[in-house]
Amino acid sequence: MLEDYNIKRKPVPIFMIFRYVCYALISYMLLLAVPHFVDYGESWHEQKEGSSVLFRVVANSNLQEDQLLKQEIVQAVQPMFEQIASMQEVEFAIADIKQVLAKDYAQHDVHISVGGNLIPPKYEFSTFYPQNFYQSVVLTIGQGRGDNWFCSVFPKTCEKPEEKKDEKRKFVIYEWLKRKLS
Repeated sequence: MLEDYNIKRKPVPIFMIFRYVCYALISYMLLLAVPHFVDYGESWHEQKEGSSVLFRVVANSNLQEDQLLKQEIVQAVQPMFEQIASMQEVEFAIADIKQVLAKDYAQHDVHISVGGNLIPPKYEFSTFYPQNFYQSVVLTIGQGRGDNWFCSVFPKTCEKPEEKKDEKRKFVIYEWLKRKLS
């Protein structure tokens, strides 16, 4: 049987130089392209942020009845917000919203706040909105001490993580040696 052996060739300097020049050109092109994509992403996010109107409903408390009332109000008012594209159109929708609230929810104290409101952090269509003041419409039911409507739909996203107890770490090899040598 024949033994394997390495075939050694002398590297041709022109090919090595050509390879490094290609690497340098590709790196340079990528460096030129990155700012373009960053600017495009930022401008898209600013357009989305500027054109979208955020909608938030805050319940009176976290009791089941208050959360159900909040969900009813969201279902009654949300179709009106789906047609709104800018803050100029909000003024027309506010009149409709006030009529719906006066007609169906007159016994509940509902406040409407339009303008720069503090919105908690959330994801919307793979876009992260950090906690900030946004042009938005906020419906506050009663004292407004309940969770947001997306917290009632997706409770795991708003629950605080449980505190983990510090467990003593066990090292298998150490424990095994300890048993064998004892």
